[in-house]
Amino acid sequence: MRSPRLLALLILVPVVLAGCAGRTTAPLVAVDGAPSAAQVERCLDRAVTMTSFTQSFPWAQKEWSANLDLVAELQPSLLGRAALVWGWEDLMLRSMTALHFKARQVHAVAPGAVLQGCIFEFVSRDVEKIFVPVAVQEAFGLEAVERHYVYDDMLPEDGPPHVYHGWRTDAAVPDITRLETRLWFFHLATIYLESDFEAIHLGNITGVIEHDHDLRWTEDLVTRIRTHAAGHARRGWVLLDAHTHGLVRDGRLLLDFHSWPTRPREVGDPAVEDVVLEAGFLDSIYGRSLGGVTPSGTFVRNQRFLVEVDNGYAGPSAGGCDLPECVWGHDEITWFARQPAERRDELLRYFWARVPELDPVGRFQAPAVRPVQSLLAKGCERYMMHDGGDVSCGGGQVDAVLEMWGPPPPAD
Repeated sequence: MRSPRLLALLILVPVVLAGCAGRTTAPLVAVDGAPSAAQVERCLDRAVTMTSFTQSFPWAQKEWSANLDLVAELQPSLLGRAALVWGWEDLMLRSMTALHFKARQVHAVAPGAVLQGCIFEFVSRDVEKIFVPVAVQEAFGLEAVERHYVYDDMLPEDGPPHVYHGWRTDAAVPDITRLETRLWFFHLATIYLESDFEAIHLGNITGVIEHDHDLRWTEDLVTRIRTHAAGHARRGWVLLDAHTHGLVRDGRLLLDFHSWPTRPREVGDPAVEDVVLEAGFLDSIYGRSLGGVTPSGTFVRNQRFLVEVDNGYAGPSAGGCDLPECVWGHDEITWFARQPAERRDELLRYFWARVPELDPVGRFQAPAVRPVQSLLAKGCERYMMHDGGDVSCGGGQVDAVLEMWGPPPPAD
């Protein structure tokens, strides 16, 4: 979820970037480390969000067997947000020491699944507790020295950094034009890629790239990540996305697909909390995903995208979310999780069918594990798709998802 200032910026950014998309004709050549068009399409067809389920947090350890069973039953194509770092960088990295082991277990039950790690638009001063690896420094052509990251060197040189509602006072949006930011982002990417994660979500990238007017440094980082993937990733490629309507440089799309919140619009009786999906509502992505030459080397008028039931700022109290994108007083996932089980089933079916109706290149990413911002009636801190008897906070939407997906395709 975003502040009003950033929401206005997000609405304007696609217009600015669209003006750049048609200036030159990029060659139809695939980029090293990029997945093929068929691989991208396949990854988006059975996508779910399973936030942090591979990390060594107490709740994730407790639910690991149930989560692994869910993956085996669903046979998803993409496991979104499976690991992430959001502040408390030293603790977060410690929670990811077993990623490679967890990834092997996932691929043993779902060989075709792509695990996604996240590099978000958030950095705190805790990053200064982390050493800059020698390999990361050498990848950027730097003389390797023993040092920690420097938080202030990740912030804009001119003007204050972006901050969001409720953030810590020692945390902000990093600036991608700063070398220190690119070193940190690349460091995280190498952790994911060398742990058999094949997708990286770059978060709400708008604030991160605000000062990168020609996307030079964004392309530099993306290219370095893809080069590393070509030599170290499980299948020699990495699937890159971010919350954006598109990043286009000289006619070439920098990302393999785009992501965005579902953006439901409230309709009808507040007691029912009904919604519809509509093109043109606020900053919704339907009909607005930018086109160009994809990293796989094909031209598209509109890049593929996923929409997800997003989590984020939900107001100062439960039901008190007052941003334009809030849904009946909540962030998207909290509103969804608070609905009765049958209603959640209906909403999943509606979103699944409605998204490609609004835009044929769009797909819906179903929530499987996602944090909620105000506790549910059972005191749950996250929504979980599982059947109620499998986990303490199970929502019971597995059958509905399997019904709308149908049988999985053969694994690669």
